[in-house]
Amino acid sequence: MDETTSLAVWDVPMPVVAGEKFPIKVGVKSASGRALAGGRVEVSDISGKVLASGMLGDAPWAGTEALYWVALDVPAPAKEQIAEYAVRFAGDDTSTSHFSVAATARPEHRLTVNVTEQSTAAALVGVEIRLGPFHARTDAAGQAELRVCKGEYQLQLWRTAHNAKPKPITINGDASVALTMVHVPEDHPDARWVK
Repeated sequence: MDETTSLAVWDVPMPVVAGEKFPIKVGVKSASGRALAGGRVEVSDISGKVLASGMLGDAPWAGTEALYWVALDVPAPAKEQIAEYAVRFAGDDTSTSHFSVAATARPEHRLTVNVTEQSTAAALVGVEIRLGPFHARTDAAGQAELRVCKGEYQLQLWRTAHNAKPKPITINGDASVALTMVHVPEDHPDARWVK
């Protein structure tokens, strides 16, 4: 019986280390909600070569009714590059999904970033930190730790209703940096209609 399925790929790390394996999760759901336990999932490179495969588990992902899933370890490219992968559910040749990763050299240094709100000095949770291909989010203490490669970067921060200019930073070893963000009140989306 032909039945439409949809695929989801999540928990893809960014970046990955060239030449090593990285973990992902893949989920498949049928349009009718049919159980897909034991179905085969395959991850291929851009040429179509299957790099990883596995069987969907017996139970759906928590909080869903019929998203059956599997955790897979996928080989990263051998050298530093952006690589694209295709994911296919073997029970449905029309159901595919794509994702890409940035493969880097093995990070050799640790950068600790502390972020506070400028006017209150309060720790900011959930700040997205980007340093080239390396990403992290601050915890409840306003701190994040990134494993990074030696080099020159623009350290960028992002958080809703806050602003900070990019900061140039050179990584030659382990380092720590404290940054602040300015609170920028968001306009109410209905402000022009409210008088």
